[in-house]
Amino acid sequence: MPEANNEPGAIMSFIQDYRMKMLIPELLVVFGVWYLLPESLTSNVYSFLGWPWLLILQPIFMVPSGILALVTAFTLHGIYPLDNYHEGKIPELPKAAVAMIVVSLVLLPLLVLFQMIGYYMTEATEYFSRNPLWERFESFGDLFFYAGAMFFVGLQWWLFIPVFLLSQGIDGIHKVAHHETSSERITMAFYFLWVISMPFFFEPVEIIAMAALSIPAFAFYSYIRPYYTYVTAIHTVSFAVLVLVTFFIGPYLPLVGQWFPGFIPPHEPPRIWW
Repeated sequence: MPEANNEPGAIMSFIQDYRMKMLIPELLVVFGVWYLLPESLTSNVYSFLGWPWLLILQPIFMVPSGILALVTAFTLHGIYPLDNYHEGKIPELPKAAVAMIVVSLVLLPLLVLFQMIGYYMTEATEYFSRNPLWERFESFGDLFFYAGAMFFVGLQWWLFIPVFLLSQGIDGIHKVAHHETSSERITMAFYFLWVISMPFFFEPVEIIAMAALSIPAFAFYSYIRPYYTYVTAIHTVSFAVLVLVTFFIGPYLPLVGQWFPGFIPPHEPPRIWW
């Protein structure tokens, strides 16, 4: 009787080698760009800069920037097998991965450059040391790698502080689940800083939407990785409390808007359907 072949097929191998499962947060960021800057779907967001910056920041200047951000969300995944090769995990340089990186750089050079820098920042503790300082630097890399499109295409720089805290919180709780942090106390403190910061920058409907997306996402992660269960419990409770608080202070949100009017630009896109 022939032995069963448990090796994944070509499609599944591609999904695993290029970590396509990580597309979920990246696509959410792309959708966020479309929501916060609807004109990115119909025009080049750098056009106001004129030449030569227009050509430098987006060489294919005639294509809407939001569409290119979507394409690079896929093509930049060539960085994963490329990194595996540099670390000696695979014996041959993956030519397809190199081609994907080149395509990404051609489409949106500045965005992809910072995303690549961010990716290697997420490897900081492997090169330096695992301590609270370098762990924070490592988490900071997620800001550029995963959320880079929000800044470099969406031009939403007012989000820098909440996304910085988000990158610290989510990567930190990931480290706690994997027992990869030198100080769980410091790491968890940064996680709750992110939760506490949300009423300062977001409206009630945005906070509720984030809770609605985040809780099922973490629950699914617990399903495929059971050791995440207690982390999901913390995440669910913190968001539940946040949503309750939001109901009471909703008329005043976002709090930063009360103290610094105009700091957060209007972001209500026009209706698509009537």
